[in-house]
Amino acid sequence: MHQLLTFRSGDAKRMWREEIKRRDGYSCCYCGATEDLTIDHVIPLSKGGPTDASNCQTACRTCNQAKGSLSLAEFLDLKIA
Repeated sequence: MHQLLTFRSGDAKRMWREEIKRRDGYSCCYCGATEDLTIDHVIPLSKGGPTDASNCQTACRTCNQAKGSLSLAEFLDLKIA
């Protein structure tokens, strides 16, 4: 019989977040920073964004907080201005 692996929900969430960071090269998708990384929802959850990996990307805490619930286009317009 195959051995089954079981994870606590906290472990699974941590592994999922680590995989997003690995996919994005351990750097912020907005500014390139490599420290204090978080996961950002491209389409904010408050605006109906999905919770899957295709809607998530790595962002430093500064960019993630600055983006808040803005759409990607709104945030990029602010960064350019």
